[in-house]
Order: sequence, then C-alpha cells, then structure tokens
Amino acid sequence: MRGHRVCVHTRSRGLKCDRDWTNPDEMELDRVIDEYASRQYGTLSRRQAEKAGLTPRMILTRVQDGAWIRLAPAVYALASAPPKWERQMAAALLTRENSIAAGRSAAYLHGFPGFGPGRPVIMIGPGGNARSPIATVIRSQRFRDVGRGRIRGFVVTDEAETVMTLAAELGVDRLESLIDFLLARKSCTIDEFERVVAANHGARGMARLRSIVEYRLPDAYQPPTTELERLLYRVLDNPRLPPYTRQVPMAYQQTDATVDAYIDSWRLIVEGDGRRWHTRRADMARDRLRDNEATAHGFAVLRFIYEQLRDEPENVIDTLLRTGQARRAS
Repeated sequence: MRGHRVCVHTRSRGLKCDRDWTNPDEMELDRVIDEYASRQYGTLSRRQAEKAGLTPRMILTRVQDGAWIRLAPAVYALASAPPKWERQMAAALLTRENSIAAGRSAAYLHGFPGFGPGRPVIMIGPGGNARSPIATVIRSQRFRDVGRGRIRGFVVTDEAETVMTLAAELGVDRLESLIDFLLARKSCTIDEFERVVAANHGARGMARLRSIVEYRLPDAYQPPTTELERLLYRVLDNPRLPPYTRQVPMAYQQTDATVDAYIDSWRLIVEGDGRRWHTRRADMARDRLRDNEATAHGFAVLRFIYEQLRDEPENVIDTLLRTGQARRAS
C-alpha cells in the first residue's frame, strides 16, 4: 500500500504537507540519518545526507518542517538533539572535511585547568578556508603530521600539540603552569614537548615555549654556584635597594638553613635557585619547610631562578622593591 502525506504544523511556518512520513523508503532514509547523527551529537552534513540517499528537495523539506536545524552552510542538527557545546563542536568539525579539534577546544576536552567550553576551535591544512560562522579556524602547515587522539568521539590534537597552539595566546606564567600540570599528572612527557618545539620552529609563541621546555629537560644547564651568586649579588648591589648580608645562617624550630642573602630592614630572605627543574621538584618539600619556617618567624622569602637573574634583572629589582614597600607598610 502506498503511503500518504501527513501534515505537520510548525510554529514558524504554519501547515506543511510536503513530506511523506509513512513512505517506507523515507522511513529507511531517516533511520540511516539517525545513525549518522547519533555518532555526531545529533549533527550531520549535507554530504552525509546525500550519501545516505536524500535529495536536495528532501533536505530542504526537513529543514522547512522543523525536523532539522541549519547550524552552518551545509551542516544541520536534528531538532531533537540537545543544543549543547558538543553539538556545536561536532557541527564545527563538519564544516571542514578532515578537520580536528584544537586550541582551547582541545584544552577543554583534555581537561586542562582553566579551560571551559567556548567557541569551537578547529585545525585544518594550510590551504583551507580559515573563515567559519561557528568556529575559530587554525591553519597548520604540518597538519598531516600533527599528533592527535580521540576524546568523547572527537578527533583532537594531542596534549603537546594543544599546548603548542595555545603558546601564541598564553602568557609565560600560565604556559609554564600548564606544562608543569601535564608533566606532574604524567599525561605528557618532556620529550613530547621537545619534539613539538623542534617541529614548529618560527611559530608564534614558540620562543617562550622553547625556553620553558628547555629548562625542564634532564640535561638542562645548571649554573655553577659561583655564577648564580654573582648574578644574585649583582642585582642586590643595586643602589635602589637597602643594604643586605650574604650567606646568613638561620636557626628555625624545625630546621636550620643558610640563606643566600638577607635584607634586615625588610626582614626579607632572598634566594637564588640554579638547580635543574627536576631537582627542584624533588627538593620541593624541603624548600617548603624552610620557607614556611621563615614565614612563621616573621620573615618573607623571595626565590629567583637563574634565568630570571640572568635575563630579567630589572624585573627582579622591581619585585624586590615592591616587596620591600609592602613589608614597610605592614
């Protein structure tokens, strides 16, 4: 028996009678479409719909009767699909064939701290169109070689590659904190970061990313104690700073220590830290004990690493002056 047309009422377009809801062929087409959409958070592309057997007229009818929602050119969502971020992300990926989730979207999917759902970010090859009405598009010259994985059904840049795409927009402190977080939870290795840095020479933000990564390599440069002290004392000899004493022994309740420098008028301890990053992490408990004991005795403690003393002496002096001002005010 031939099917008959069923009229469907929609809020925006009134009475529609163009679609045959009881035709077995159309019902089978909708079943295939549902299978596509179920794997893509309720979305599908025109290409997928046509591959399933729908004609342009059938696609238009489904949009007009409200069964489908047009999210972008040639990209749709089933009206029944919840309008969540995942739906928008899936739609963004469908706007560019073979694209992958990247940048802040990848960071959110990987669970990086401080990143939430937002405008989808996708990565494409170097020759693609970087404009999209629903996504931010990153073009990569080495798209085929980018490390990737799959999270919650999305193809996504791996953690090291994701950090690389974020390096252009994050400041040094946040970038450093993010890398340390990933290394600490052991979901990414320093070797993976090193490979990404080597493969992206000249990219935006790569200079600061390289500096952070190199400092964390097992064979990172460790300055002689004499060199570290020379840089520290050169900073402290600045005439804008008050007098200080070198190599001062401190006796605390739980431990004893000899500090690199002590500014008596500010009750401020200043330490230079030239140890390798891995050693610093291993000795963190001891450092925290010493710093906490100093605080319990009314002292403030500032620590500066070798690179700060060597490359940013004015910033170190500014930090010292601001700390001293705060100490006097209290």
